[in-house]
This record gives sequence, structure tokens and C-alpha cells, in this order.
Amino acid sequence: MSTSTGTSTMTAYGERARALGAGSAWRASLGQERHWAYQARFPESAAFNVPIAVLLRGPVDLDTLERALRAVAARHESLRASFGESAGRLSALLHDPGDIPVLRHDLRPLPEAERLRRLREIGTVEAARPFDLRAEPTTRAHLVRLAAEETVVVVNFHHIAFDGWSSPVFFEDLADRYDALSSGSSGRPAPAHRYVDFAVWQRRRITRGLHDTQLDYWRQLLADPAPPLPWPQDGRDPESPWWAGDMAWLGLPQSLVQDAQQAARACGTSFFVLGLAVYQLALRRLTGCDRLAVGTPFAGRTDPRWADVVGFFVNTLVMPYAFRPEVPVGRLVEDTHRLVMAAHENQDLPYGVLLDELAPPVEPERTPCFQTMFILQNTPSPTRSFGSGTLATNKLVTGSARYDVTFSLGRRHGELALELENRPRLVGQETAIELARTFFGLLAAATADLTTPVGALEPASVPLSVRRRGELEPGVDGLFRGMIGDWREPV
Repeated sequence: MSTSTGTSTMTAYGERARALGAGSAWRASLGQERHWAYQARFPESAAFNVPIAVLLRGPVDLDTLERALRAVAARHESLRASFGESAGRLSALLHDPGDIPVLRHDLRPLPEAERLRRLREIGTVEAARPFDLRAEPTTRAHLVRLAAEETVVVVNFHHIAFDGWSSPVFFEDLADRYDALSSGSSGRPAPAHRYVDFAVWQRRRITRGLHDTQLDYWRQLLADPAPPLPWPQDGRDPESPWWAGDMAWLGLPQSLVQDAQQAARACGTSFFVLGLAVYQLALRRLTGCDRLAVGTPFAGRTDPRWADVVGFFVNTLVMPYAFRPEVPVGRLVEDTHRLVMAAHENQDLPYGVLLDELAPPVEPERTPCFQTMFILQNTPSPTRSFGSGTLATNKLVTGSARYDVTFSLGRRHGELALELENRPRLVGQETAIELARTFFGLLAAATADLTTPVGALEPASVPLSVRRRGELEPGVDGLFRGMIGDWREPV
């Protein structure tokens, strides 16, 4: 069976997809519908922007770089889509790759301090600028020349078209297209499948009832949803917009990471599972809630056909927790392991479909079923060189928040660190930092003795360091780190 999509006809399964031309359209995926609804409700929010700064060292031809960027957008149609509704259906509407805004900035004539100030301004303003999904493509870019062999690319995507696993695909393709255009070679072939294939595949699985068993699992697990988290009121900013966010970055002793990894192995599980179990305890200690729930993202690329496709595949899973003080830490970790494994087996049911079925009670402007997200970043970094130089990517700060608190562990400069986002209207930044301090203290105590009942577990003293938004180090390397997060101030 084939599906007509504007200027191209393609099969929904199996056949090699062809690039779709400007004016083509397809029905949006279920996850894209959720992002559309949020952006329509909060048009001033940049919460679902994905702004990334790329530092290129070595000779770079800007004309070739711009052509390479547009070539990647031609290959991955999600990057050049806008969206529109008709008869209750949301469709992605394709633009020509040339419609993607690419602005150039030559800062070489400026003194170094002014160059860095302007670079920071370009990145900060772009990261915080919302997308108009009705009118513009889901990608914007700036090419910033700092020096003869120092170039920064600021590229901003909307999450409706780009998830964490899209990042290595995009930058590997960008480097490949740049090399191919520079040398006149063909480069590596386009992916065999497109995001439109996924959107059709996902809807067909729902309509054919292929996720009914998964729906039954989640219905039973979340039949009695946890109440919304009552965060401490200290430091809140009630005048802040609902969508506004703040950010801090915390560094921790790497010996604690090693101890936690060893403890996780002793329990036959992963660092993520141990971390999730301890995060639940930290939330309980901060809020006093004996029943709570945490959201966590799963990549959503369970079918290998989507491995090299740029788009929004990620699915949100809800992890409920009920506090039982007599349970030993090791038993809690084992229970959390079973919960995560079951969630993994039932991860294909889209979060939006689950919400439609459960119709849980919600507070205005808060996420249904959970209000805090726990993330362990495990997406690979791009490994290619760029031309004859090097490529390094870092995420920028948007000034918006997706959830009350997002607790995201990932590697920064080779070491595990925490990126901590809070929504000031509901959670003060010092409250979020106190949550992080409690988490790491409980993690240290838990790894020291897995037999301790969770009700008797007390946080150990752990030396941490924090860098708040806006604190920078000197030089382009310090600025580049600071735009996304490094740390230097002791807590």
C-alpha cells in the first residue's frame, strides 16, 4: 500500500523512501501532536527548543558549510517542516531547504572581549527565541566566524523535529556532507527510511491494536495516580511565567560515581536504576510525599529502521513509587530494576495515547501523572572530524523549563555531572539545589550499605560544586563551556 505525500509517493513499510519536495505534507506523529499542543498554548515558551553550539577548529569554508547544512535538511525532512491543522488533523508541511534561516556573523574585526560578548549574545538570544511552528521551519542557524580557524555554528531545532538521539545523526551527516561537497565525492548514502515512515508505522500499530497489551499494563500500573508534588515554597517566584526556567550545573566527586556503579553491579542492575531509586527517596525526603511518580524518557527507536533518522521518536514513561520505610536499599533497587525492565517492555505506547485513556486529574500548567523528570544522558557524541579540523558540540540554555524539576545526569568534559533545571514559579533554584544535595548524599549512603532500611537512610556529606546560569570563564573555551554548563563555585 502506498501513501501519497505531495510530490512523492512512497510505501509506508519496507521500500526505500525518497526525499520529499517543498509543498509535500504528511500527518504528524502522535508525539508531534503533543508538542504542537504545548507550543500553541504557550507561544512565548522556548522550553522545547533544542539549541546547540558547535565549535569548529581548523579551516572552514562558510559557503560549503551552509550548503552542507541545507543538504542535511534535504535528507531529513523533519528539519524543514512547519505544521498546520485541517479538519482536526495536524500535518507537517515541507519547505525548501533554502527556506531555513542561516545568518552569518563575522566577528574577526572586534577585540577579543567584544567577540566573546557578541558570541554569547547571539547564542543566548537564539536559544530563547520561540518557534512559530505554523510559519517557519523547525531549524534555524547562525554561522559565526571568530578567527581564521575558529568558527561557531549555533543551530536551533524544535523538539517536535529533533530528539537527543538525532544529535549524533545530524552532526555526523553534517560533517559527511561538508567533506563530500569539499571533495566532490558522493559521501555516505541517505537513510533508507524517513520520519514519515515512522509516523505512519506508529499510527497503524495503534489502530491495529498492537499496543493493547501495553495499554493494559500502564492502566493497571497507574490506576491510582500519585498526587502532584507539593514543593517547598521557599524561593519561589509567583510572578514568573509558567513556562520560564532556570538552570544550574553541579559537579560531584567521581569516586562517588565509581562507588555507585559498583553498587549497581552488585545489585545486578545499572547506574540509571540505582539513581532513579535514590532520586525517589530524595523527592520523598524533600516533599514528604509517600506516593509519587517520576517521568523518564526512553529513546523510542525500538525498530532499527529509525536508527539513522532525524526526528522526534522519544517517549516519556511514568515510574510510580510508594515509600515503605522498612524496605532495605538493595530491595528498593531490585524493585526499581523490575519496574524499569517492565517499562522497557511496554515503552512503545505513546505517552499522549496513555493520557487520553487514563484522563488523570491535572493541575493547570503542570504535567499529568508526574512533575519531575529523571534523565541519564547516554546519547553518543559525534565522532567525526570536520574537514581538516575538529568538532565539539554543546547544548545552550533556553531560559524555559519543561517540568517543575528536570534532573539530568550526563558527562561533561569526561566526568559525570548534573544539569539541574527548575521552574521558578513552583520551585526555587535553592530548593532544586537542595534536592540535588540530598540525592548525592543519599546515593553515597546507599552505596556504602545496601542493607540499610530506606526509612533509616541519612544523607552522607558529599562535596559538590555548582555553577549558576550566567557565570562564565575567560576565553572562548570558557565561554563555550559556560554557555552550556561547567562549574567552579563550591557549594
